[in-house]
Amino acid sequence: MKWLSWRFFFKSLQEDLPLEEIVDEIRDFDERFTILLNKHIAVLACWCLLHFLVGIPLLFLFKGWLWYFSLMNLSWAVINFAIVFFLYDHIYRKRFVGGNVFKRFDTQQHVEKMLLLNIGLDISYCFIGLYLNGLELGGEVALWKGFGYAFILQGAYLLIHDFSFFLLHRYNIKQCKPFFEDVVETQIALRKQGVEL
Repeated sequence: MKWLSWRFFFKSLQEDLPLEEIVDEIRDFDERFTILLNKHIAVLACWCLLHFLVGIPLLFLFKGWLWYFSLMNLSWAVINFAIVFFLYDHIYRKRFVGGNVFKRFDTQQHVEKMLLLNIGLDISYCFIGLYLNGLELGGEVALWKGFGYAFILQGAYLLIHDFSFFLLHRYNIKQCKPFFEDVVETQIALRKQGVEL
């Protein structure tokens, strides 16, 4: 797996997202899709960095449930950083390399399905956090309360994050949907005529 540079994250956060501009449907779709993926990865990485910057000092300053809250948030940061690198490798090295219009459309659908799965997981994190807050196993109320609030924070943030990017991806595909439909109809008509593509 190729390591990402810090410049990638800063550049991705600053890059404009031209959702309204349509010049060439496929080229514009590709460009916006790539920008969206980069921003998604960069924003998640910034969320992880924030966890490290806040969580490490809190471990030394607090005791009780806030200490467990900080510890769990640092664990989430490590998990999310691993996801950032997995996403980059998965999308750019394996899914979104070359190909024709159908490959691009398939990749777009893949990303949307993954975001919907993540949205379901995010909601479950919130419910798990609520459940953990109610536990008093072994008299460790502070442990479960801290972990519970960390789950709720993580789930709530990721729900907003994933749902926002899901809507942006849907809007991006909507911009060139008429073009995709024309291409699909043409491909189907050619196949009916026996023309191999």
